[in-house]
Amino acid sequence: MRKRLEFIALYGLAWVVIFQFFRIIFLAYHYKKALELPPSLWVASAGHGLAMDISFAAYILGVPTLLMMFTGQRWDWYRKTLTIYSAIVAGLITLLTVIDLELFRAWGFRIDATSLHYLETPAEAFASMGAAPVFPLLLLLFALIFLVNRILQTIVRRTIGAFRRSPHWYTIPTFLLIAGSLIIPIRGGFQLAPMNESAVFFSDKSFANYAAVNVPWNYMRSLLNQSYSDENPFKYAEDAEAQQTVANLYKRAGATEQVVDTTGKKNVLVIIWESFTAKAVGSLGGLKGITPQFDQISKQGLLFTNMYASGNRSDKGMVAILSGYPAQPTTSIIKIPKKTASLPSLPTIFRERGWTTSFYYGGETEFANMKSYFLQQGFDRIVDINDFDSKDMNSKWGAHDHVVFNRLLNDLDKEKEPFFSTMFTLSSHEPFEVPVKTVVPGNDPEHLFLNALHYTDESLGAFLRDAQAKPWWKNTLVVIIADHGHPMPETRKDKPSEFHIPMLWLGGALQAAPARVDTLASQTDLAATLLNQMRLPSGTFAWSNDIFKAGRSDFAYFAFNNGLGWMRPGGFIVRDNIGGNITEKNGALPGQEEKLGKAYLQSSFGDYLKR
Repeated sequence: MRKRLEFIALYGLAWVVIFQFFRIIFLAYHYKKALELPPSLWVASAGHGLAMDISFAAYILGVPTLLMMFTGQRWDWYRKTLTIYSAIVAGLITLLTVIDLELFRAWGFRIDATSLHYLETPAEAFASMGAAPVFPLLLLLFALIFLVNRILQTIVRRTIGAFRRSPHWYTIPTFLLIAGSLIIPIRGGFQLAPMNESAVFFSDKSFANYAAVNVPWNYMRSLLNQSYSDENPFKYAEDAEAQQTVANLYKRAGATEQVVDTTGKKNVLVIIWESFTAKAVGSLGGLKGITPQFDQISKQGLLFTNMYASGNRSDKGMVAILSGYPAQPTTSIIKIPKKTASLPSLPTIFRERGWTTSFYYGGETEFANMKSYFLQQGFDRIVDINDFDSKDMNSKWGAHDHVVFNRLLNDLDKEKEPFFSTMFTLSSHEPFEVPVKTVVPGNDPEHLFLNALHYTDESLGAFLRDAQAKPWWKNTLVVIIADHGHPMPETRKDKPSEFHIPMLWLGGALQAAPARVDTLASQTDLAATLLNQMRLPSGTFAWSNDIFKAGRSDFAYFAFNNGLGWMRPGGFIVRDNIGGNITEKNGALPGQEEKLGKAYLQSSFGDYLKR
């Protein structure tokens, strides 16, 4: 039994060492890019990539571990099987690794399933290899296959050859248990978010992050996500027609009403409130008494009463808010770093023009692959779960909201101005655990959710009261907005109510008198609206519609589980993309509005595919 356990351990360890060796080859092959980094980042790439190496090594170990259950009495078949298995796996992984070396030079990202496009046009594939050092790469490929296979075969031959008889009743449950436990390294540990690119992204230097990525893991992930498909499933018209239809919605000829003081550079603080639905906000016609602090604060600024989330998940809301980019019904762009790298973003614009940028979240920024997006988009500093004490956390997500608000307040006192800072709350996410006495009684999910909203509301109110006494407040614009809405409370049954969210602007930099802004708008419109107020360029935010621009077309689009919502001042439609049915409608919208919504979906998803 000891030799069997020894083999599994050695076999897995060998793959981890091989993956680290491949990382060294990657750095050496791209030595010019590597030399642009300090050597400490080479080491950091290896260290951060180790978890992904272990994850894929655990995938590889699945077959040998399961087959080991049946080696109690005879194991010669096992040695032969592992010899063939090792040769195949080593050949495929080494081939991917060598191809990736040259494709990274051309593409700028690690190989993924988009390479399958070349199988459709083999002539073009061979033609594109003209500039590549094919002969040296082939030599490297054969050398690495020989080396890797030699290592694995040595382990197989020497260790399996030393096996002894073992009772089935002992062998089978032992290795069944070990096989089941492989899920732990596969998902990267016991943390909430399973292994993804964000788990290894650690730097604002893209090459250092890419060096940390494990090639076969990245390729398998992209295969499973089918990110290589460039077929638009939402094609209802010719692309040119759909794009022109959408372009007519974004005419920007009018002047922008100025509501923010333009004297000097203003600080911007964006507070993104988890699941902050308008249905729970009394000042927006929702339940009374759930968010009394927000209701009171809203009288001091501009309360946007007709704002809608672009998607129904946090990962979609982040991109909609910070990049002004609409949500996708069947996927999320934030999960594909090579696509998010092409997006514009608020932190990027502000950072390039002298603002200090930071992001605060009490949970794991790796969740839903958000961290890779944040690092790409220009945040100088990211504060997350690793920066808080365990005593200040709930059982699942991370640090309680009031703890993060306190950290943010203290840090902003020392922050170099002007700053662009973003905070994302978490306490109003399931399981709705809050560190205070229950105010909204009830143990059902709806009342727990409302109680969590009340807690975050109190935390926000305390933060803003303290912030108003700070010297930086008079020069700061604060934007409070939700990442998405919520099905609860079930006070309304229509789909748009689940996407109706609050947005509030306040702070010393706001020069407009307190008012309610009833313009129909989307999360995606914040980017252009904010940048135009700050007299900063917003032209790259093609999907963002300035709320204060005269003559704008008022509309809001939202996506959910393969469905779309299309909002206009005169009403709305909700469409099932699978069945092609209008499932909800309200108001007297003309017939072409369905065509507009479908054109928006087709054009926006087409843009997603091209990135």
